[in-house]
Amino acid sequence: MTHIANQSAPIEEPSLYDRLGGLESVKFLAKTLVQRAMLNPTIGHIWNHKTQAEVQEEISGFVEFLGEHWGGPHTYTGPDMATAHRGMGITEEYWTALFDEIVTPAYVEFNIPEREAREVDEFLRSFKPVVVGSPTFKDVLQEHPDMDIMEGMESVGVRWPAAGS
Repeated sequence: MTHIANQSAPIEEPSLYDRLGGLESVKFLAKTLVQRAMLNPTIGHIWNHKTQAEVQEEISGFVEFLGEHWGGPHTYTGPDMATAHRGMGITEEYWTALFDEIVTPAYVEFNIPEREAREVDEFLRSFKPVVVGSPTFKDVLQEHPDMDIMEGMESVGVRWPAAGS
């Protein structure tokens, strides 16, 4: 007797990108989170000297980043998360404010289902080791006034993230 294996392909589950609602939903989430971060009393100062074009480029890059990582038809061409945040001086206080006051409340406000909210949260929080803790570029320069700023913090032995992170 010949056994015929089930030849049907496994049903592929929709990506997180699609389950969240695709491009318009990801754009809405990205621009809303950045806007609220800019207005937040704890972390808003980070955007004090950004131009309109820089903020718009940041949001567009965020959409591409999320879209690529969440299974959308996007290609992110910007810097990795460590490079993008190196020298910003993001503290634990800033990180906590971002999630407690902005990101986590958005899950409920925007009716993001529990499963998708958990996936989004785990994804975003996974970058903490390369976002939180870098000294500011200006602080490093003040400590090393002879630093070649075009060579960066690494030229004076300041590495972020630290080896092994």
